[in-house]
Amino acid sequence: MIKAIYFDIDSTTYIHAIHDSPQSTKKAFKQLKENGYKLAICTSRSMAEMAKLPSHYFEYMDAIICLAGAQIYVDNKLVVNHPLDVSEAKEVLSYLDKNHITYRYSCTNKDNFLNQKDDDIAALFYRLYLMEPPVKTYDNEELVHILYYPNSEIEREHIRKLCHKNYHLDLYRACEITAPNINKGTAIIECAKYWNIKQDEIAAFGDANNDLPMIKEANIGIAMGNGSPLLKQAADYITDTIENDGVYKACVHFGWIKEEK
Repeated sequence: MIKAIYFDIDSTTYIHAIHDSPQSTKKAFKQLKENGYKLAICTSRSMAEMAKLPSHYFEYMDAIICLAGAQIYVDNKLVVNHPLDVSEAKEVLSYLDKNHITYRYSCTNKDNFLNQKDDDIAALFYRLYLMEPPVKTYDNEELVHILYYPNSEIEREHIRKLCHKNYHLDLYRACEITAPNINKGTAIIECAKYWNIKQDEIAAFGDANNDLPMIKEANIGIAMGNGSPLLKQAADYITDTIENDGVYKACVHFGWIKEEK
């Protein structure tokens, strides 16, 4: 029996073109909450990158997992924090700085910065999150996440090889680095334990390759119809696209909510 359901944000429950969720997704959140399910966001975004999200995300969610599992907030309280391996992270940042590669680094205290002025990346952040991180040189803060934008596959491969301990994951344009063995999959289990919910009582929704760990770890892993081929291959169920009410339809399919006539 499913008791906790986890949702990715971007292109799973949130459409960038309208900076909002489909109305059907909002209905699903509301009904799920009323039906007693624990709900949580599980995203690679930082808290700062969620500041402009519509209010329904915070109204209906019992927990927020951010930075791909690095931090978990319950009732606005930080209950889980996984810092990066310090020496290895500094080696990575040194290479990034030396090669003038733009990166966003996130600190334990929610601070969030770009390492250098980069109009293209700043514009990308605004287009996706309606915010731009301030620019500041890294100054030995405790880090929980690095998101970097390589200029070539050679740079990407070099950084990947530097990460012997920290967890490195390729995204599309960027790559992210989290603490050793920490990802969205480990996070949903860790969050469920906080609620005394078992792994086989978890469901998760995602669309991209960075959602793979949680889709695999959930008892029911659901890929959006607009999801990546790799994610669909790993999923237990493939629903419709985000634009065609995919979240709502899956929740009806599994009997978690009733379809409104």
